[in-house]
Amino acid sequence: MGRFDKGITKYTVCNLDINVSFPEDEVKCKYCMFIRHYDTIDRDICHITNETLYSRELTGLRCPLTIINQVDTEDLKDETNL
Repeated sequence: MGRFDKGITKYTVCNLDINVSFPEDEVKCKYCMFIRHYDTIDRDICHITNETLYSRELTGLRCPLTIINQVDTEDLKDETNL
């Protein structure tokens, strides 16, 4: 018998906070680290939302990313996560 054989009565919802950097205001899927191309279906898929992307030149309809600030290249010398 599995742990959830009698059903699930509640879920614990968590949030993930990750910075994603895009070059020169080009906030498009093609520059995002979470896009993956699948040759078998000849499509790109967002690994955050599992959304099939029909254009790398836009952002997906369900993209959860929001712009928080802009950083000059000179300021990135000590940053390892951008």
